[in-house]
Amino acid sequence: MKLLILALAVIAWSTAARAGVVIDGTRFIFAADKSSINFTLNNTAAQRYLVLTKVLDEQGNSTAQVPFTTTPPLFSLLPGHSNIVRIMRTGGDLPTDRESLFWLSVASIPETEGKPPANSLQVAIRSRMKVFFRPNGLKGQEEDAYAQLRWKKAGARLQVSNPTPYYVTLFQLRINGNALSNAGMVAPFATRTVSGCPPVQACALEWQTINDYGRVMPVIKRTL
Repeated sequence: MKLLILALAVIAWSTAARAGVVIDGTRFIFAADKSSINFTLNNTAAQRYLVLTKVLDEQGNSTAQVPFTTTPPLFSLLPGHSNIVRIMRTGGDLPTDRESLFWLSVASIPETEGKPPANSLQVAIRSRMKVFFRPNGLKGQEEDAYAQLRWKKAGARLQVSNPTPYYVTLFQLRINGNALSNAGMVAPFATRTVSGCPPVQACALEWQTINDYGRVMPVIKRTL
């Protein structure tokens, strides 16, 4: 019975947190000629939240080598209020011929007055959004990069190469009509492998991407 109560409490807190703190973006572009960029957090709930923000490295780790910081990193967000958070570059020797990937982490936990109810648990809801550091003068346009992906069939696997300086998100990737969940990204000037292609049959590919503004780009089709 106690486990059931605890599970229900976790679900209740998780639902409240998702509905409470809203981030005004899903991805952020940090241009090299900027010293900082801003985003806004809105509390649409009827309770106060404690919010923790930080920038993580490409693997999603918090290390001293990450050349960005957030300010304020920790703050309380009142019901119906908003707060602007600034991402600031603190240094770092980043590549100038391609994008670099980082992650913005936002954790929020509802604050309660007094002693929490028995058998309850407060859960911090963590969201992660991509932060692309983009050097000046990169060749081509970001939203055209997905059309330049190069695919090669190797048995039951596909090799996809990205000849551009931009990260390409593989959104709605389908192989012979079957959607691949969490297809991920292809890094600039990199090659990765995707499974799901029949070894002795043709492989029909369909994929899209998401541009800087969150727009889903048109479908591209290839048959290998």
